[in-house]
Amino acid sequence: MKSQAALEFLTTYVWAFFVIAVTVGALYYFGIFDFSKYLPQKCVFPSQFKCLDFSLNPAEIRFKLVNNLGEDIKVTALQLTDNSAVPLSCTPPPGFDWAHSTEKDIVFTSCSGGSYIQGERTELKISMSYYAVNTPSKPVHLINGKINGKILSS
Repeated sequence: MKSQAALEFLTTYVWAFFVIAVTVGALYYFGIFDFSKYLPQKCVFPSQFKCLDFSLNPAEIRFKLVNNLGEDIKVTALQLTDNSAVPLSCTPPPGFDWAHSTEKDIVFTSCSGGSYIQGERTELKISMSYYAVNTPSKPVHLINGKINGKILSS
């Protein structure tokens, strides 16, 4: 008699546990527990180059920076990468002159590969090499920035 009561008790609560597990699984499957969509999008660069805005489109990456160095510079190289096994491939803009206290739109085109997938979040790392135009020896400096956001759908 006691064993029958114990067995009925266990089977009742096993079914309840099974229903809870299926419900949680369904909520996870439909994206209710995808907390990454609630994270803010951000663009982070050193204080010498303030990031004003950015957009991540399926084939291009745009961001707008301000030169706060206090001197004119020449950007010699820009590079963009992510942390995926197959690296992101983009065509960087050519080198350019940049006057101090001015904004510059920087556009990487033909982006594909890596974790750069429409509708998904990604974290991109940007490296920029530059030198000051008025410095006689023209030493090259390297700064790194980061963009974390969601790639827009077409």
